[in-house]
Amino acid sequence: MVVSLSADRRRLIRSAAEAQAWDAIVCRDAGEFLRAVFKRSVPLIVVDLPEATATGYGDLKDAAQRAHELSNALLLVAGNASDVREEIWARQLGAWVYLNECNGQRGFEYLLEEARLALERRELLSPQPGVAELMASSE
Repeated sequence: MVVSLSADRRRLIRSAAEAQAWDAIVCRDAGEFLRAVFKRSVPLIVVDLPEATATGYGDLKDAAQRAHELSNALLLVAGNASDVREEIWARQLGAWVYLNECNGQRGFEYLLEEARLALERRELLSPQPGVAELMASSE
C-alpha cells in the first residue's frame, strides 16, 4: 500500500511496484489511505512524505502512525533530507526503512525487492507452534 500527495511520485512508485511484481494499492491522501488500511491487510506500507510545509503533511504523518498501529506491515517512509526530526520520528515509529531521498524508479525497485526478502525472513523467523502446543490444542 502506497500513499503520496504527489501524482508524479505515485506513478513512480506504482511503476517500481509493478516491475517487482507487487500489487500496489496507491492512495492520494491520508483519508483514502486510512480507509484502505481498515479494509485490507497488506505486507508493506510505503508513506511518501512531502515537504513539512506542504498542506496535508501532518495528516499524512498521523495516518502513517495510525496505520502502523493497526497493521503488522513493514513500514517504509520516504522523507526529506532537510528534516532530521522526520527521520527520528520514523525510526521511533518503528519504520523498517527511512529514505531521506529517493527519486528514481530503480531505487524504489531495489527497496521493494529487499522488502520481499525481509518479509520472507520474518515469516521464517516467526514463532511456529511447537509439538507440545499442537498436541495440547488437539485435546
